[in-house]
Order: sequence, then structure tokens, then C-alpha cells
Amino acid sequence: MLGGGFATRLRPLTLTKPKPLLPILDLPLMDWILRNLAKAGVKEIILSLRYLADMIKARYEEGERLGVKIHYAEEIKPLGDGGPIPLIQKEYGIDGPFLTVYGDIFSNINFKEIITFHKKKGGLLTLALTKVENPSRYGVAVLNSDSQILKFIEKPGRDQFISNLINAGVYVFEPEAVRKFFPNKTPISLSREVVPKLVKEGVAYGYVHRGIWHDIGVPRDYLIANIDALNNFTSGTEIKASAKISERTEIIPPVYIGENVVIEEGSVIGPDVIIGRGSVIGPDTRILSSVIMSNVVTEGASFISGSIIGDKTYLGRWVWVSDGNVLGDDVVVKDGVYLARGVKILPYKEITSSIYEEGKVVL
Repeated sequence: MLGGGFATRLRPLTLTKPKPLLPILDLPLMDWILRNLAKAGVKEIILSLRYLADMIKARYEEGERLGVKIHYAEEIKPLGDGGPIPLIQKEYGIDGPFLTVYGDIFSNINFKEIITFHKKKGGLLTLALTKVENPSRYGVAVLNSDSQILKFIEKPGRDQFISNLINAGVYVFEPEAVRKFFPNKTPISLSREVVPKLVKEGVAYGYVHRGIWHDIGVPRDYLIANIDALNNFTSGTEIKASAKISERTEIIPPVYIGENVVIEEGSVIGPDVIIGRGSVIGPDTRILSSVIMSNVVTEGASFISGSIIGDKTYLGRWVWVSDGNVLGDDVVVKDGVYLARGVKILPYKEITSSIYEEGKVVL
């Protein structure tokens, strides 16, 4: 699994934790991926890490908790998304087909099914594909009737929209593909330098995934992924037994309320709200379409809409958080502060006065 990137587009969320540890319904993204791999019968997983690697290693250790064996390959220098693969393949002596999975994809891809598909087709690469409305951010593929990839274009311009089937971030490689088609250098880009070669040789196939899929690229993607998980992996309202919610609180489904959350009287929560463990929502607070991470405190009489609030952030009374705000971890917002749309606040900042400039970044 590839999880070494800096995730700069997700800042300020990724200034204090690596992208694979960002929570989806209060559970790190990487937990979802590892559990899905274990469910498919995968027993051994190698995590390629660099940025904040110690945080990931501390959480997963050797993988016993998830029923898998985890090894770690730490990059000394940036290798791109393809660079770690030949090094790992050689070091671990991998002599059969192997999965390569991006650590920033939230999906319900059936890994067992894609491996079976790969063996049936007999190619050197099987690439998971999924349909999106706007393919301009991704690698785009065209298939024939036998699922062979005929064309592959990375991040096409509008005049190159040949398909809406895009790279879903899951690959099955044969060792022969690594020996023959990976350049003898680093860093390596899979989508620009490796996949096109395999497509040209006619040995690449596409497995079309038609379920849940989100690329956690920017804060908006992350918020949407949480809301989609809320709608697909809960019954509409999931409230942990240890949460304490006033009888005078209104819950508008769907919502997720984590362990030991406290919500005081007069608050209205939902729809599309995720509140992480240990958070305290003061009286008369209105929250909708937002992710509130763990151990957040709001004193009360505040409004939060369409935003992401980082761990251990403190909001005073009468705070207004407009759509598109992203507050990093351990931010303090004083009483009566108004935050305009799209404001981003880096971790460990104290905001004492209102911000009226939309899209402002507080460094």
C-alpha cells in the first residue's frame, strides 16, 4: 500500500497527521482499507511510507489487531507512486501477482474479485477503474469488449475527454511487469511512465468498479467521503452508547455521534454531520453538513455549516463557521468570531477577531 505522500492539498488537516489517518466516521481511512484487504483474504501487507511514518507505524504495529502481517518500507527520498514497487518486489522476493493500493482512496472495491479477474485475463496489469462525471483530475482509460485497455491518458484536457472511466488507485501487477516496464530510475510515476507502456504492449486490462469510491484529494473530497460513508455504512443515525445527548437536542438524520460525545440542550445536529469521539457540543449549537473531529469543544450558541473542524479545537460562544471552512488541530476561536466562507486556519492558531475575507488562509 502506498501511503508516503505529503498531501499538501489537504492542508491544514495533514499538517498534524498523514492523510491515511484522517478519520472516516471516526475510524482512520487506512483502517477501512486494511480491513477490506483482510476481508479479501490478504494476509501480508507492505506499507510504503515517508511523511509522518511513525504515526502510522505506532497505530498498526505488526498488524495483529487487524488479522494481517504488516511490514514497513520507509522512503529516504521521494520515489513517486511507482518508485517503491520495484524496490519492494526485489527486497521481499515477490514472485506472483500482487496488489498495489493507494492509501488515500475510500471505497468498497472487492479486492478478491479484482485478483480473480486479473488471473482470468492473463495480462501483466489489471487496473481498477471507476466512472466519474469530471475525469480531468485523473488518468482516463478506454476499454474494448474484452476489458483490455486500448488507451490511457493522464489528466486529459477538455479536448481529450475520451472516457469517464478513471484510474481508481488499485493495481494488480505481475512481477514480469515490474522487470520489463518500470524505468530504472526514481522517482517513477505509475500513470505517466508505467501504465502507458503496458497499454501500448496490449497487456493491461481494466476492472470496472461500480460501487463507492472517493479520492481524498482536497478537503471537499474528504467531507463528501464522510457523508457518503454515513449514508452507506450506517442505518442513517449511529449514536455510540457512551454518548450523552440532552433530551432537548434535535437530531436530524443522517448523523454519526462517536464515543463519549456530549451534546447539550437546545442544539440541533444534522443532517450529514459526523462528530468524533470525546467532543463536547455546548447548548443551542446548530451543526449541519460538517465533520467535527475528536475532542472538539464548542461552548454553545454557535453555527457550523459545511466545514471540517480538527482535533482538540475550541470554539467559544456565538461563533459562526461558514461553508467551506477547514480548521486544523488545536485551533482556538474566541467568543463572537465570524468566519467567512472558505477560511483555512492552520493548527495551533488563536483567532480573536472575525475574518470577513472569503478564502483567507491563516498561517
